[in-house]
Amino acid sequence: MFCELLVTKLPAQPLPTLASWGDQEDVRSGSQVDETRKPNVLLIGESPYLLSLWRPPLAKAGCQCHFAESHQETVKLLTHTELDIVLSLNGQHGLSKIVALLAGSRVSMFHRVPVEEGCWWLPVLRNGHNCLGAAAFRPNEFTCVFSEIVKGIITEATLSPLSTI
Repeated sequence: MFCELLVTKLPAQPLPTLASWGDQEDVRSGSQVDETRKPNVLLIGESPYLLSLWRPPLAKAGCQCHFAESHQETVKLLTHTELDIVLSLNGQHGLSKIVALLAGSRVSMFHRVPVEEGCWWLPVLRNGHNCLGAAAFRPNEFTCVFSEIVKGIITEATLSPLSTI
């Protein structure tokens, strides 16, 4: 299964869910990735430094990365970018404003909640539908969920031209 190829021993880094992806062999052919639209992932956090940490594993997973520090930056980004996945990396931003902004779109959104040893990922939106209150994911579970979402986006982008013929 796709996600099993991405799950490895988690490193002792601030990126327990995605940092290990850089060590994995890419399961998609290069030509297929180049010809399809890359999933757009927005990281919402307190510092652009977060983007430098998250970009390599997300790029390895076939994603295009974006970063916003505020609600205003998120709104500005949405005027010219179709987002697929939003990862909220801190509790400083009001989730309700962002959820209201993204509701009804095709975006899947997760909020990272730090705990003593690691983090939990709370599902907030799934394909634009509110799913607050759904079960949270441990880092290794989230890696699988994230991988399946990315795989679905890439598969849909690959099949879209065929469905219009």
